[in-house]
Amino acid sequence: MTNYFVPSQGTSSWRDFLADAEKQWKEGYSAYELARSWEGANKLPSCVETVFVNSGIPLFQNVKVLYGFPEYKVSLPGGSASSQNDLYLLARSGEELITIMVEGKVAEPFGETVTTWKGSNPSKGKRVRLDALLSLLDLKEDDVYDKRYQLLHRTASALLEAEKVGSKNAMMLVHSFSKEGKWYEDYEEYVELFNLVPKKNAVVGPATVNGVNLYFGWVVGEPIKPKEYFYNIFKTEKARKLADEIDYYLYNESPYKDEVEDYHERYKKGVRTDCIGYVSKRGSNKFVTLTEARKGCFVLHLGKKLHTETAKTMQSEIDELLGRKYEETDRGRLTPGEVYIRLEWVDSLNQIKGFIDQAYGMRLEK
Repeated sequence: MTNYFVPSQGTSSWRDFLADAEKQWKEGYSAYELARSWEGANKLPSCVETVFVNSGIPLFQNVKVLYGFPEYKVSLPGGSASSQNDLYLLARSGEELITIMVEGKVAEPFGETVTTWKGSNPSKGKRVRLDALLSLLDLKEDDVYDKRYQLLHRTASALLEAEKVGSKNAMMLVHSFSKEGKWYEDYEEYVELFNLVPKKNAVVGPATVNGVNLYFGWVVGEPIKPKEYFYNIFKTEKARKLADEIDYYLYNESPYKDEVEDYHERYKKGVRTDCIGYVSKRGSNKFVTLTEARKGCFVLHLGKKLHTETAKTMQSEIDELLGRKYEETDRGRLTPGEVYIRLEWVDSLNQIKGFIDQAYGMRLEK
């Protein structure tokens, strides 16, 4: 197994690490939903951050992700098969490191029980592996026979990585996308082995295991519509590409790039509804959106209290620049203080970049 990793180029990069991409990379499957939730977040997904903060545990009040490794393999004693974790996070809280193994779940179970995995006549390799896991987790064999084997080696992975990086803290986190909380009972029974009382949307611990503070968490998160979903609402390939370019510009090239946040990450627990909204860290209102409303549209929000007339003037300027009148394509009631752009009419980002920057500045005015 290599120790070198390459930067992600978006959610599709996660697909390349799957054991069976054709089977596992589908909407409604854990690998797909986990990638969309974590790749789309600028930090922790809101649902995870909320659970961390609400735990009241000082260690989880200000967790910062240093590095994330999708489909991360951890070598285990006995046999050649590694524990392939859905997502490994090396995180920091203050001066302390935390190794977090994230297991994504929708409807699929945690795999077979230890008894089924071991079989009636286990091989030497399985015997070595089970003994090693029990030693690492400080558990007794009789206690784990009816527990899910996957939970054991995912927890072991977090502990092994903690040892590797010199961390005193490790965590096994289940990120569930099942509203019914499927297979929570298996998780609950397993965590109770560590004399902890687990709950949904909660962090519990620590249990001291071989000198490491071990935590467990179960977070329920809504499936998140990826940014590509909203790019695809536009009718032409040129417009879809432009939507992506706008997103990249706002976060990476604009004069205010370090101040831009996803509106839904702040206010909607990361769940995008009908748009991608962009808001300034210095303000409370969206300044632009890519929305499926109005037949798919890019909207500049200048503010109806201060800039209703300015918005009308800007709309006229953009209509003249693009050679088309937006209002002729939309018979619905237009919102005061907003400016509308059909991306299908725009030749390049440079045509509208100045208007986007103006919208950012105007939205911050009081």
